[in-house]
Amino acid sequence: MGSIIKIDKLTFRYKDRFIFDRFSLDIEEGSWVSICGCNGSGKSTLIKILTGLLKTDSDINICGMDLNEKNLYNIRKNIGIIFDNPENLFLCETVEDDLVFSLENLCYSVDEMKKRVSEISNKFKINYLLKKSPNELSGGEKAKVALAMSLIHNPKILILDESLSMIDETDRKYILDILSKLYKEGLTIINVVHDLRETYYSDRLIIINDGSIMLDGHPLKVMEYDKILNRLGIEIPFEIELSIKLKLYGLIYELIPNVERLVDTLWQ
Repeated sequence: MGSIIKIDKLTFRYKDRFIFDRFSLDIEEGSWVSICGCNGSGKSTLIKILTGLLKTDSDINICGMDLNEKNLYNIRKNIGIIFDNPENLFLCETVEDDLVFSLENLCYSVDEMKKRVSEISNKFKINYLLKKSPNELSGGEKAKVALAMSLIHNPKILILDESLSMIDETDRKYILDILSKLYKEGLTIINVVHDLRETYYSDRLIIINDGSIMLDGHPLKVMEYDKILNRLGIEIPFEIELSIKLKLYGLIYELIPNVERLVDTLWQ
């Protein structure tokens, strides 16, 4: 597969500060890319540029279309996005109305909207929530509905901007398992993360600092650069820190992102 997003020498400044200066990045279709960086690193600005919320004259191509005013509507039809607080997506009195509203913005017919609401409700098993007010939902239910809202128009790309950080670990794992299935079906996922544990599901991790790519590769390979991550203020999961030390002493030969599997490996 080729690139579904191609950024060539992106330059963007806010007031007198350059956020990006000749920044380039290719994202392959069907890949799951995690992006991590501290506050002010540029990761959220990048997402806003890709979705047309911030304008730039730089060369960006998404789904075979140049990112410009003429193509923005069609590009947005190919992107689903959940920002850092999923609750901000809920505007209507019921879950069903919110699902419909997300399609009205893209000018779907009434029949098509009914069909898509039915399909997505069955897919995510949220039929029982349709008549409920969003205020009645648990954190996990809100995350599941937000995901349904972002995917109801069958986008090619799903972007999550630290949108799983507000839910508990059990609900987060449930959502990540759903995303894993969608990824296997060919959905391109871009997940902006704070917790590196979320990157275990990815096939690529990009570390951004001051608008530049510091590290780029498979998540476990990137996390081996623990000194760089520590210097950037990015917290390394306990099981990875432990794996790095055990590997240094020759007790294991690869990083193991699971404490139980790590213990089993040591006892073999």
